Order: sequence, then structure tokens, then C-alpha cells
Amino acid sequence: MTRDELYINNTKADLNKTDITLSYKSNLLTDISKIISNRSYTIRLPKTAKNLALIECSHLPSSISRYPYLKHKGTLLRNGVKMIKNANVVLLETGETIEVALTWGNVTNFAGVVNDGKKLTDITHGTVEGVDWVVWSNKGSNSAQFPLIDYGFNSDDPNVWYHPVVTVKWILDKIQEQSGVTFNFPSDKLTVINKMIIPLLTRNDSQEIYDAYPMTLKVTGYDSSIIKFEAVGDSTQQYVSTNGSRDIYPKFDSTLKLKGTIEVSYTYSQGIDYLNTPFQITVYSTPTKQEEIINIYKPAAYIEPPYIRLVYSFDTSATVYKDGYFIISSGNGKQPINSVSGSLSVTITEREEDVLLGEKFPLVPNLPDIKQIDFIKAVASMVGLFALPDGENGIKFIPFDNLSANKSKAVDWTNRVIMAYNSVTPRNLQYTLDNIAQNNWFRYKEDDNVMGNYDGNIQVDDATIEYERDAITLPFSACSTKGGVAYIPLYSYNEEGELEYNKTNPRILLLDGTKGIFKGLEWTTLIANNYQTYKGLINNAKVVTEYIRLNSIELRDLEMDIPVYLAQYGCYLAIIEITTKENDICECKLLKL
Repeated sequence: MTRDELYINNTKADLNKTDITLSYKSNLLTDISKIISNRSYTIRLPKTAKNLALIECSHLPSSISRYPYLKHKGTLLRNGVKMIKNANVVLLETGETIEVALTWGNVTNFAGVVNDGKKLTDITHGTVEGVDWVVWSNKGSNSAQFPLIDYGFNSDDPNVWYHPVVTVKWILDKIQEQSGVTFNFPSDKLTVINKMIIPLLTRNDSQEIYDAYPMTLKVTGYDSSIIKFEAVGDSTQQYVSTNGSRDIYPKFDSTLKLKGTIEVSYTYSQGIDYLNTPFQITVYSTPTKQEEIINIYKPAAYIEPPYIRLVYSFDTSATVYKDGYFIISSGNGKQPINSVSGSLSVTITEREEDVLLGEKFPLVPNLPDIKQIDFIKAVASMVGLFALPDGENGIKFIPFDNLSANKSKAVDWTNRVIMAYNSVTPRNLQYTLDNIAQNNWFRYKEDDNVMGNYDGNIQVDDATIEYERDAITLPFSACSTKGGVAYIPLYSYNEEGELEYNKTNPRILLLDGTKGIFKGLEWTTLIANNYQTYKGLINNAKVVTEYIRLNSIELRDLEMDIPVYLAQYGCYLAIIEITTKENDICECKLLKL
């Protein structure tokens, strides 16, 4: 007889005499975004005073308790063995009994990655050079950060350079760090993953970087009532220039935040309302077209005979134009300036153009527009891995080949089988797997600009199932090869010979020294290297269902990537699902290897 003990929030619940049914499911052949939690079937608790207190009297309509809407910590002991700890218990409903269910083995923090829909560009980032941004400039030669990839531009074009790349490992590390989930990859697969790179094909800017690196307009003098400035800042943050004149020339159409103080001294005259004498920012969209005048009022005033010194505080925004200019002037032009000093910090808050050559190139804002879970799924699928929970907040990636390699560790369940028939035949035998077709296509994202076909197909010789399906479609497009490197048509030239920047789909490549290559990432190659065991699993599939006697300790210590052996059938089998019944009897669904 089975003796179960259920603790909810560390309080022992009263149980009925019926056993709690548990279901253990493998993630073999399962999408990583659908990592399956082990679960119990509905547990019906008697409505004892203890259990009603445990659920905070949530069985009453008048109850204001949040208990039904929260997850609770559960622990299950079976025959004195702690089988399940840190389970999630939820209250399903109340009626004649109190119905609860528990799930366990799920990766708590990973649920946030899956369910929140976070994209790669949602990864938080800082403002440190070499970590969060690099200078996009002609380096003279290629490197691991700026590898040789054919983007379609001429190598001697002074207006463009090879785009930076980041490694797949760099992205995975960021996701782990910010989600609290640990990824455990097998070493041989990690060797391949460490060679994978993601070219940054967009040219998005970063407000965080603009805010961290403002440029400065330093007052150098005046020309009549117009203030003259010197533009101070390194070459990567020259948002405006002055060219030694009083006019200030924007580098591109943008909205600038001007912040700081300017002090101006006049000869004091009675009758002038100095507090309402403005500083003015006058913006021109072309050399002759005035767009707007922005007035700065209410200076701090200090009478210093025979002068009055006014201190203007700037904290204002101005939309400026690359085909025009703007000036900053004192008052209404009627008061002659005695002296002027100060400086303004200049930060971009909006920008029309993409990042230009010579500027700071942010890394995270230019990652592909892909959900984090889809990125993880893509990388795992390319190297033939399925995922298993590994502790509370870990994910262990397992090669399909492990199932065959682990035959030496197989658990012998031969003498535990409760045979259904006098003959040596399974209780139930199925010949197909769910979601498998005669042709199972592994694809890259469709792109009309890619020459050649880089998809792959695993065929199943079974005329009774669906003809074809898309098993995997990566969020990346494939690449053709030119001159021994990957070709990505990011740039082209128009009829006038002018360089044009084109939007294109995300890509994934391998780093070969200082070159970005696609060779080795064709699906035919990936399947040949990583899917041989998988091909054997889905061809001539046989799913065996048997009743097998397993005690509490054996269930607790189950390893889903270790096969079992049944001598009566002379074969090894992978665990798909185990459902507990009474008296240590379990219904086991097993896939023949």
C-alpha cells in the first residue's frame, strides 16, 4: 500500500485514501519553448477543518483571500521518501472536495523568457566602450569583431566599413545573466556554438549612449548679439559643428537637448526689464528658411556696477536640420554685450538617420529582432539538442546521440514488467509518433535575395502519415558564398553610383579567423552531423506501453536521458512518459531506440 504525505506551504494536508497519481514527461522531441513540467493529476482533498484553514476558507464566496490566485510551495513524500520538493501547488476548484494539482521539474525563471516575449534587443545594456558599443570606423584590416563578410560595398568606399559582429555565446551569456537561468551545453556542441557569430545588420542608435556621452558647446565669444561657440567632443560624438563661425551646423536631422548655463554681462541701464530679456535659439531648416525661435527667459540677475550680469539656465530641446543651421543670441539685439561665458551640453533625443561611419555603434540595439526564446531554440536545433530541466533554474541541453551513447548506463527494467498477456508482447504498441511526416523539412527563413537552397530534409518511410511538414524554420536567412566568405546584400549602388543601405533578414555565421563564413551551416551538413540518432528514432518508430513496477526512490531519481532495457524485447528504449498507479505500478510509454 502506498502512503502519501502532501505538504502545502510547509503545512501537512489531510488526504483521502486514494493514491496521488503522478505524471513524468520527457522533453524528447519537444520544442524547448514548451519544456514540460511533470505534474500530478487532480488531487481531491477532503473538506476537513484543517484543509479549509489551509486554503484560507477560499471555498466561501465571501472570502477575500488571494489563495486561489497564487502558486504555493508543495512537497510530496511517498512511503517516507521525499519524492518531490519545491513543487507549485494551485487550487483548481472546491465542491464536495478541495481540488488541487501540483507541477514540478519546471524551470521557474525560464518561464519569464518564454512567456514574456522578450526580444534580444530587450537585453539591458550599459555604456562601456568595447562592452556595450564599438567605434564603427575603417580599421584598415579585418578582425574577429569586424570580420570579412561581403556586404555588397566596394572595399575602397570611404563611406562604409564592415559591420561589427557579436558571438552567439555573448548573447547566451547575457540572457543567462539577466534571466537567472543557467544553460548547460555539452562540450563538443559548445565548441561549435563558440564559433557562431551574429552580424549586426541594422544601424540603430542608443539613447543610453547619447546620454552618457554628450558633446559640449563652449562659449568662445560673441559677434554683435550672437554667441560664438567651440564644439568640444571626440569624433564619435560630433553632433554639431561650428567651423569657427557663429552658426551651428547639425550633422543630421535630429532633436537636441541643450543643457547648461550662459552668463552675459551688459552695461546696466535703468528702465530695461532684464528679467524678461530672453536668450534665443533660432533654427533654420535651410540657409534662408527660418523654422522657429525658442526663447529662454527668467535669468538670475546680479548688479555689479556699472554692469548687470544675467545667468541663463538652458534645459530645452530644439529640432534642427542638417541642411540648415541654428544660432543662439542674446536678448533683442539692442543691448551691447560686455562679456559672455559658459557652456552647453548637447545630447540627441531623437534622430532621423541611422548611425554613420565614425560614430559609436551600439551592440544590443542592433541585435536581430528575434525573441530570446526563438534564438535559444534556433541555436539548440542547429546542433541537434533537446532540453531538460536541470535543477530549479537550469536547463541541460542533451544531444539526441546521448540516448545511444548512454546505452551502457541503461537501467534494466526486464524483471519489473507486469506482462499483460501470456505471450511476450507489449500491453500496447504504436507505430507512429506525433508531429512526424514522411518529409520533415529543416529550413532557413525565406529570402528572395539568397541564391541556392540551404534547407534539409529527414525522410520517414511510412506511407500512412502526413506527406510533409516544416520541422524547424530558423529565424535567420541562409547566405550564399562569394570569394570564400558569406555574402549578405546589405549595401548596393544606384544608377548614379551612390551607396545605398538595404534592410535584410538576420543571419548567423561561423567565424573562421577574421572571416565570416556560412559553409558548414547548411541544413544538410547540420543534419548529417547532429541528427543521425534522431533519424533512427522517427523511422520505423515503435512506442511501447507497459505496466512496470517502480518504487518511490526510483521515480525520484529518474534521468530522462538514460534509456531503459527490456530483455523480453531485446531492445533499449527512451522514456516518453510515466504515469503512477497504485502499489508502485506505473504505466510507462517508451520509444524503441
